[in-house]
Amino acid sequence: MTAPSPSSLLLPRRRTQADRSAATRAKILEATVMLLQTQGYAATTIQRISKTANVSLGALQHHFPTKSQVMATVLRHYALKRARLYRRALSMQATPEQRVDAMLDTMWRLVTDGPEFLATVEIELARRSDPDLEAVTAPVLERIDQFMTRWLSGQRMAPPDPRFVELRLLNSALLRGLAVERARGVPVENLARSFEVWRQFSRTEFLRIAARPA
Repeated sequence: MTAPSPSSLLLPRRRTQADRSAATRAKILEATVMLLQTQGYAATTIQRISKTANVSLGALQHHFPTKSQVMATVLRHYALKRARLYRRALSMQATPEQRVDAMLDTMWRLVTDGPEFLATVEIELARRSDPDLEAVTAPVLERIDQFMTRWLSGQRMAPPDPRFVELRLLNSALLRGLAVERARGVPVENLARSFEVWRQFSRTEFLRIAARPA
């Protein structure tokens, strides 16, 4: 068998069709998130996404035949990123106090790190007046919510404590409100102070739930 020459080992691997497709999809999703954050849902048209992503309209519609399918994929993509952030933050935390602190720190990061959180808020608000978007995104959001509630509560094989579900809903509502306030131009330091007020209450309640006998 002939050994490969040193020069051949330095040649870059040729991109496959799968590589090119993945790169195109990533460009489309990145452009969509940016437009949602800066222009809002109504202005984030297929044509504008195509232009911003520097992808032909035909290529875009090959991957995402409708605007609603682009939006559902943005939600799914962000949910995976959010799950990774929580897993990384909570993986080494042993005590309830450490887990709750890590969870709340991650919640704050979701609002302040990058445009994705506000983009998802734009999509969720638009579902009220777009039946096609509602139909495509409803199952995605339901799966995301069920997974995150069970995983964060630590009750992956059984229904979580109803108080945990209620408190998590309040936290989600607060985060969405903070994202909207940030979009309105409220300084992040002001939002941070407000979040800290909520954090103290939320931490106490989460730990009270964790201390309840199973």
